[in-house]
Amino acid sequence: MSDTDIDKSDRIPRLERVAMVLEAINRTDQGLTLVEISAQTGMPMPSAHRLVNNMLDAGFLVGQRGRSRYRIGPRLIRIFQSSLSLETLQALTEPTLQKLADRFGQVAYLVRLVQDSIQLAVTVLPSSPSRNLIYPGNVFPLNATASAKALLAFQSEAVIDQQLQGPLEKYRPNTIVDPEKLKARLAAVRAQGYAISDDEFDPGVYSICCPVLIGSAGALYGVGIVALKERLLMSFDTETVIQSLTEAADELRATLQSTGLHAVSDGEGEGDART
Repeated sequence: MSDTDIDKSDRIPRLERVAMVLEAINRTDQGLTLVEISAQTGMPMPSAHRLVNNMLDAGFLVGQRGRSRYRIGPRLIRIFQSSLSLETLQALTEPTLQKLADRFGQVAYLVRLVQDSIQLAVTVLPSSPSRNLIYPGNVFPLNATASAKALLAFQSEAVIDQQLQGPLEKYRPNTIVDPEKLKARLAAVRAQGYAISDDEFDPGVYSICCPVLIGSAGALYGVGIVALKERLLMSFDTETVIQSLTEAADELRATLQSTGLHAVSDGEGEGDART
């Protein structure tokens, strides 16, 4: 590669070169090596090497420096997933959630992590709803809801410590308010792959939530079932619900990862409840 070629590459605006690399990588499920990035973008190896390292530092790419295959990084995946409209999420996830709701005769839901907040994204009722359905609310205390525990458990230790700095409110006798006990509970959630809220926020309400892991960005969504405990467990054991939620989480991961960026990586009476 001549100095002239390098000069030509360096005259391309930096953001354009970033876009070229991202577009090239996003065309494949397997990622690209540095040599392949150079070939597909027309950038000389030294220029491609510098740019890829900068994109790794920014979280735009993920991979081991050197002879690695580089893929779209967690920062861009989070940006893309959080930009999906609620209407789009409804269309993408409703078939999976409807199967859950009909299977258990209860409300199924999807939550989304947007920056540091949990957002109720999609709620689906069973096709033949009863009068005693419980609906998820819009507030998700991290010590009392299955949704918050399922998502927080899969964040970094630094993020968990930051979230536990404030006081923890005791909503019900079962609510954990000791930070160390909550960290132990979160470790268990991470190990088992699901979280349960058992009369921890609303009286008699039982919710199970499984994280939906999106490539290198990790747990960006949670899929869950919420119900009156007696009504749900009168007909189904907890393991049956967990198995169905785990399968739904896998199905949703495949659906949501196929929406644009290749994100490959190496939880008697009507009323709102917080899940």
